[in-house]
Amino acid sequence: MPRVALNIFKTEKGEYRMVMQAGENPQPTSMGVIVYQDGKEIDSKDIQDIREASRQLKEKAENWAREQGIEFVDNIDINPYD
Repeated sequence: MPRVALNIFKTEKGEYRMVMQAGENPQPTSMGVIVYQDGKEIDSKDIQDIREASRQLKEKAENWAREQGIEFVDNIDINPYD
């Protein structure tokens, strides 16, 4: 079953970077220490389902970052690869 995964990394420079991936087995490229992880199973590979799951995960991550006092999370990288 497809899955959308979201991770926030703290880089060596102290910046926070969000990575979102969609697929059968999403595995983000490491950009530092993972400080937040979340994921959601989706019923199909339909782009609308993926976008909705991505929106929900991003909203949860933004709320988490605010609660942690993280003012800025660098741009979202979608499906990054080495």
